[in-house]
Amino acid sequence: MRKGFTLLELVFVIVIFGIMSKFGADILYKIYENYVYSNTFNRLENQSEAAVKQIANRLQYRIKDSTIARNDLTAGIEPIGSNTGDETVLEWIGVDIDGWKGTTSTAPQWSGFIDLMNSNAATLSSPGSLITDTDLGIFFIGSNVDLNSSAFGWNGTNLGGLTTQTGIAIHPVDFTTTSITSANLGDFTNVDVYEYYQLSRSAYAVGLIGTDLNLYYDYRPWLGESAILNATPVLIMENVTSFKFTSMGDIMIIQVCVGDGNVTGVGEYSICKEKVVF
Repeated sequence: MRKGFTLLELVFVIVIFGIMSKFGADILYKIYENYVYSNTFNRLENQSEAAVKQIANRLQYRIKDSTIARNDLTAGIEPIGSNTGDETVLEWIGVDIDGWKGTTSTAPQWSGFIDLMNSNAATLSSPGSLITDTDLGIFFIGSNVDLNSSAFGWNGTNLGGLTTQTGIAIHPVDFTTTSITSANLGDFTNVDVYEYYQLSRSAYAVGLIGTDLNLYYDYRPWLGESAILNATPVLIMENVTSFKFTSMGDIMIIQVCVGDGNVTGVGEYSICKEKVVF
């Protein structure tokens, strides 16, 4: 029975350990590096996908004619579609879709229909509506919109304080069950009233501030309010490297890129996600 190793066997063992020490560390490092890349890729992909979905869910219920771009929250407006692509803020007025749909236990709050035969300049009739509220904005579907700075109140003008609504696209109104009354100093004289309408409670803005992508809501431009002064901000995502948006007619295309600078050897590692919103 053998009690030890021969010199040749020991040499072979030493050679094998030498090979393992030379290449084993590289193999382990590659395995770890692949793990880091895979983990980072999956995390960034999930985050960017979640970001574009959250924006798209809000954006699909927009008054399409109201959508604008800005270079920052205080800059002047640029009509979407003619923007340069360098803007960092996308802003729009949202439709009160929850109030329009209602719930399984609550009937819709507003019908979206004007009975023109039973309406006049002082009061519009909206049969099927059950809402009682103030400071709302009404947009008549089919109206000719000239997207200037005051059409939706983007320039900070309180449209409810104007004696005439000529050239205004969204009108401040008060709702009393089926009756809609103008919240401005006059009435609906010189306003193009159409049979169908959309009702709004809030505008929305998505802005890239540094590397933070924020959502702003709960403010009313038609009453002179703005995202920078009056909105409620909420963080959508950190470490965002790019937020791009454009339009083709009524179709919006948004892109969010999120990065991670902790991946060794590749610099800023980022993933982009795009979504089309109709």
